[in-house]
Amino acid sequence: MVERSDRPESARQSGFAGVTRKILERLPLPGNQELMVVEVTYPPGGVAPLHRHPVAGAIYIVEGVAESAYGSGEPRQYRAGETLQDRADLPHTHFRNCDPDRPLRFLTIYVLEPGRSYTLEP
Repeated sequence: MVERSDRPESARQSGFAGVTRKILERLPLPGNQELMVVEVTYPPGGVAPLHRHPVAGAIYIVEGVAESAYGSGEPRQYRAGETLQDRADLPHTHFRNCDPDRPLRFLTIYVLEPGRSYTLEP
């Protein structure tokens, strides 16, 4: 995953091939926490490997159609204008861009300790 930021510091994240991340907002919070708003773009047909998230996050689909599933759940599609939740510490078993021709773009919003990765290998 390529990470871009308009700010000098940027949290390190695990990488998925062809995926780009742009940090739109970082807001320090009490208790050594940080609110992050990140724009993520998956290439046409892009698929995430099995991974997990250490905290819950909210996702807003800006453009395209995503398909997502956690644990043993069935995949569900989410279209532009819809939201879904990343679930904490539950394996993210399926996430992909459903369109073979156009990118998928979404915003991810979460709170973590500064410098901690939001996406972790299983």
